[in-house]
Amino acid sequence: MGTVGVIVLTYYGSRWYIERFIKRPGSLSGEHHMKVIERLIVGKNGSIIIVDIQGVQYLVGVTEHNIQILSQLDEPISYQKKQEISKESFLSMVKSFSQKEKQNE
Repeated sequence: MGTVGVIVLTYYGSRWYIERFIKRPGSLSGEHHMKVIERLIVGKNGSIIIVDIQGVQYLVGVTEHNIQILSQLDEPISYQKKQEISKESFLSMVKSFSQKEKQNE
């Protein structure tokens, strides 16, 4: 019984620790401070990424061996969270794309 009690206390203690110190905003988990806006793969091992860090956006070059800030963007690029994109907006994008294709033919 003692072993089961220790296991249960460890379980609830670890849940309390995670709730208290790790999941709150401003913690070291970085949930609310940094977002990847866009990523463009430019080669086998290289990418160019636009990163938003607390409202300031940077153009970053990333390779297998190096990460380098290329520049700070003067005008921030607007973006939507993936959860905010609805079916209607996706359908409107597809319709506008198909209309542009018909006009080009």
